[in-house]
Amino acid sequence: MRDERIFALKDCSFYPGSETLDMVFFLPPEEKPRHLWLMTEAENPILRIDDLQLRVQKVITGPPRWLDMGVTTEISSPRGFGQLRIRGMTPKEATNSFLVVTSQTDLEISGEIKGVEEELWGISREDAGKTTISPSRLIVGEPACFTVRYSAEAKALPPKSRIRFYLPGGFAQPQTKNLNKNGALWCEGDDSIQIESIIGSEESHEANDIICYLPQGLPSAGNFSLKYRTSTTYIFPCCFHKTDRKYWYSKLPVLSAAVAVDERKVFVSLAEENGHIVEFVPGPAERLHLFLPGRRKRGKEIMLSGVFSDRYSNVPPSGPVATDIRLLLLSNGKRTSLGTPAKHFKDKHRFEVTLPNLKPGIYRAIALDGSSKTIATSNPLEILPADSNEDEICWGEIHGHTEMSDGSGRFPELYRHTRDEGHLDFVAATDHACYFSDNEWSWMQDVTNSCNSPGKFITLIGYEWAGKQGHRNIYTSRNYLKLFRGMYQPTSILQTVWEYFKEDKTVVAGPHKHTSVKGFMEFHQPLVERFFEVYSMWGASDSPDNPLACQSLREGHSASADELLKKGFLLGFTGGGDCHEGHCGFCSEDPKRQGKVPHTFAKLICYRCGMTAGLLKHLDRKSLISALRERRTYATTGARILLS
Repeated sequence: MRDERIFALKDCSFYPGSETLDMVFFLPPEEKPRHLWLMTEAENPILRIDDLQLRVQKVITGPPRWLDMGVTTEISSPRGFGQLRIRGMTPKEATNSFLVVTSQTDLEISGEIKGVEEELWGISREDAGKTTISPSRLIVGEPACFTVRYSAEAKALPPKSRIRFYLPGGFAQPQTKNLNKNGALWCEGDDSIQIESIIGSEESHEANDIICYLPQGLPSAGNFSLKYRTSTTYIFPCCFHKTDRKYWYSKLPVLSAAVAVDERKVFVSLAEENGHIVEFVPGPAERLHLFLPGRRKRGKEIMLSGVFSDRYSNVPPSGPVATDIRLLLLSNGKRTSLGTPAKHFKDKHRFEVTLPNLKPGIYRAIALDGSSKTIATSNPLEILPADSNEDEICWGEIHGHTEMSDGSGRFPELYRHTRDEGHLDFVAATDHACYFSDNEWSWMQDVTNSCNSPGKFITLIGYEWAGKQGHRNIYTSRNYLKLFRGMYQPTSILQTVWEYFKEDKTVVAGPHKHTSVKGFMEFHQPLVERFFEVYSMWGASDSPDNPLACQSLREGHSASADELLKKGFLLGFTGGGDCHEGHCGFCSEDPKRQGKVPHTFAKLICYRCGMTAGLLKHLDRKSLISALRERRTYATTGARILLS
């Protein structure tokens, strides 16, 4: 793991009204003295890493201008993560600024950043070579045989160099014993190059590392190819192009390369412009999904929504969709024609049809193809009398991750996709609080608030706290939620969080899936922790006997809902996703291989997304938080089931 770090401060976040630039800061957690240097034109910047403040000790005028920020032993944490905040530097000044953190405390740094990289790592990123890959664009879920070509370009690699290639953990386990079988891995082009090792990455539990050993090095412009065959690939659309592993969760293209030129095995990522890009795109249209609301009072406008997707529920599918279909509404044995989707399409793959004023009762919609075969059936809709006192049933999903933490997909897109494609009533993004900065949190809350539309679509502000006592999702009905990061002191203790929120009725929290660790019983705070995520894309958490039970429950590492209830805990239930592709509710899935194929990045996230029903008086944040607090919710494995 690369201990000598260089942070490009152009990656810092800034938000109007903030006095600082900031970013998530990671160092290997080993405690040792470290020297910090800042290359910048900012006159007198002040660095703050968590609670440690650093000021300029000495100026080296350059050019470029370097600031000696001193030596410290106080910037390590057990998990290696922290928050870097910078005062006295403008976003423009940050564009060409760098922070260097080195354990070589006597090293005097000067000159351009390329020379600093060479001094610290033995080679600069610019000189670390170049890669191309084929294929670079694939249909989701299709098997592939990748060929990555590495070239040393202008600078030769010395003898005994090594090149590390990245493989996602969800792809086929790489092997060199049988080149005709799944996971086959082999080199071409230089007989001296050896595949030295295939190991689970020490930098990420979601990746495998392929280490190629170059006993003779590689001459200038020398090259070789690495081939890899896999039957499993991503089943969700994505495009990855980053080359540097800044964090364990950095999303890299398949077979992205890094180079080490000596026995220290300091692997240096290629410059961004020298890496390759891999894109996965949706397949052809194969499925039609029909959505109705859950339970509504008579007199409200009711829409039947239809969405065409590929076989994995990805939208929009490639190619045309089937338009020769008829829509029918079923109730009490009666069939009412709704016509065809023609003239009701919102774009090429989805449509909305307004239903007539329906009498109280239970309804479903179906779609028939040209041969009158049923190709899609909606969830049930219940219409209540206009003066009914019963709560409406609203559907939502409140556990999704984006690129703002350890997932992929843009943060605003999660809300659009949930509303327009998944046709849910409420949603919450719950990115890990330890992986985004204060400025990013301000922006995320503003985006969430801007997407909230009472009576139509509800967005909750929330995040996932992760610490020694497991993971908890925390939500509020307000426009702002105090941030507790979990990984960092002093918020790494759950009692600190509960003490702050225990009197706040606008806040609710609950554990999820395998992270409802044995410590739940000791650290449970019933004033805040009111629900339990009983199902997610990890599997079910009701009982270890459930055939869908998540692995940690089967292995006895977490508490089941049954166990908690028998001990007297009063908990409501939610069903969710923990989807890490920037979606909620309507997520990528493999209908035929539930539990066998990774639906997202992690190997064990292999079931369809769950769903939460909320029994609400009104479709607004206050009613939703109240339902979660009062245990007026229920969970399903994705079906929108009506329940009294």
